[in-house]
Amino acid sequence: MSRVDAEAQRLTLEQENGPHALIAFLTIEHPAFSDPIRVVSDVMAYQVGGVTFAGIPFGIKQLTDTESGPRTQIVVTNLDRRIGEALRKSQTRAKAELVVRSSADFNLSVDPRTEIAATAPIYAFRHFELVNAEGDVSQLVGDIELADFSVEPWPNVRATQDRLPGLFR
Repeated sequence: MSRVDAEAQRLTLEQENGPHALIAFLTIEHPAFSDPIRVVSDVMAYQVGGVTFAGIPFGIKQLTDTESGPRTQIVVTNLDRRIGEALRKSQTRAKAELVVRSSADFNLSVDPRTEIAATAPIYAFRHFELVNAEGDVSQLVGDIELADFSVEPWPNVRATQDRLPGLFR
């Protein structure tokens, strides 16, 4: 089996005149939200796996690869002031998931855009936290990073009989 050259594949995906446009799908979940916020970096709505993502262009940078852990910044248009208020007032952090797919995987002639076939994403990260969220009338800006367990109190969760009854048989 031949090995896939990641650099060559990246260059093919990023060609200006190529058939692919990279589309980012962002999901933000928080206990204060009745439903997760799902947006796509396009002006049109997309449907992936039966879930609809609203078409709201947003900006995101590639994750850093440093010793301090992966981190990036995101800028999303502020659709509703309640979102910023809920994030600011809450003591718990919102969870973020980003998936990048190719436009070639979608039927672009329908609204909302639908998957032609279920395909693997080009790039994905899950289980990240939205931190340092700030917002104004026009946009929400925040950092997305992995949970830093070095700043958590230890032990944060204890293995008690009530919590883990299977350990105490």
